[in-house]
Amino acid sequence: MKKNAILFSASNYTKSPLIQIDDLPGVKYDIQAMHKRLTQIGFEVKQIENISKNQIIPALEDNASHSPCDAIHIVYFTGHGGHNNGNNYIYPVDFASKFEKSKDIEASAMNIQDIISIYKGKGRLILILDACRSDFGLSKGYYSEITAAEDVYIAYGTQFQYTSIGIANQMSPFTQAICDEILEPNIDVDELFTRVRRNVYSKYQIQIPASVNALLNRIVLHKQLSYTNFDEEVYKFVKKYADDYNNKYGYFHGDDLIFIDAAQYFNISFLDAVWKFRKVDNKVYTDRGAKIPLLPEDESKFVTFRGLFRGKEYFTCDENHTWYYNGRQIRMGEIPPLPASMQPEAPEIGKELYVTFDIQKYDNSIIITTNLPDNYILLVKSNLSKNSDRKTVTNGSVMLENAQNISSITIGSAFITDSSVKKQLGTKARNLIGEYVKYDPICGNQIHAVFNF
Repeated sequence: MKKNAILFSASNYTKSPLIQIDDLPGVKYDIQAMHKRLTQIGFEVKQIENISKNQIIPALEDNASHSPCDAIHIVYFTGHGGHNNGNNYIYPVDFASKFEKSKDIEASAMNIQDIISIYKGKGRLILILDACRSDFGLSKGYYSEITAAEDVYIAYGTQFQYTSIGIANQMSPFTQAICDEILEPNIDVDELFTRVRRNVYSKYQIQIPASVNALLNRIVLHKQLSYTNFDEEVYKFVKKYADDYNNKYGYFHGDDLIFIDAAQYFNISFLDAVWKFRKVDNKVYTDRGAKIPLLPEDESKFVTFRGLFRGKEYFTCDENHTWYYNGRQIRMGEIPPLPASMQPEAPEIGKELYVTFDIQKYDNSIIITTNLPDNYILLVKSNLSKNSDRKTVTNGSVMLENAQNISSITIGSAFITDSSVKKQLGTKARNLIGEYVKYDPICGNQIHAVFNF
């Protein structure tokens, strides 16, 4: 999962007799500190200091367009801001001079909703605004409520109608608190900014950072594997005897039985034994530089359970929900329901793709015509083959050769790696719909079609 951040600061403001707006020498420390912290937790970071009005939108559009649709985006701004007529704004360095000419705040400042619109459908957005929220002076009593679209989190440095504390030639309290708290591993965004809020208020008692959470799933910015001494005991047991089990029982049975016996030895469930082993094993490999997906416990156990072989020689369950392995009663453990993060997502409005196929068989070939995007990879298996062939959609079709004796084909789909295909189809191919689309909790929407000749 890609994590990218774009950081803006506004320090040296243009001057105008119409608007009194002070320079902010301390924001250079804010943006430098945020750059360092976000890099430490794995973000790709771009920063632009003393941002002008005309620079903001192109920079954001470029940032959003080069990321997959499941990316986590952070947009950070430190500088002046305010509200007017029901809208919240941040002020670029040329705000005063532009307003003097246009008398239009929309042409001079950056509306927060315009930032949110750029990232709509392009991943999760964390918008961090270290700026004031005081009245620009033309609002006539309008309340400028912070609102967020789906999969957006907004963290403001202060509450409505309040200024954000700044300290000359030092970091602001809000950014300082973020940098204090963000290295804490395995806390979600909401917990992070609750800690930030407590940090700021406990020191100053006059500023309460506000936030709006419209995220659809829990997001952790800094994931870090950790384990207990008990986890390590299970890990050492499995590592010590695993080869003996595989040599005695074969790879598949040996791999199952070592965890079954570990569960019995430590008086835990089978799923707990696998989970404890994986926590330590993943930490060992990540410490060596390997990039391993860090799944939370419910997702990891769900994936483990789905991957178990079913059959008389493997895992079976009777009508009383008692589990057995090759006839031996075992303690499976609590089977987690489908985690919220693995639930199917509705397609993006206006991007739905109703999948179609047209199959034509000729003397020695089969042509599969489809509306799936070019570079989408299909897995095609005929009645004559044991394995599926990878076929890449090119110009809306794929061809099977030497097909004179083929009487049926099954079409599936491979894991999507092409960035343009990912962008079109959305996270886990959420935009695919129709009779040939089946949802898999791990892989997302998959193609499944059978044609007979």
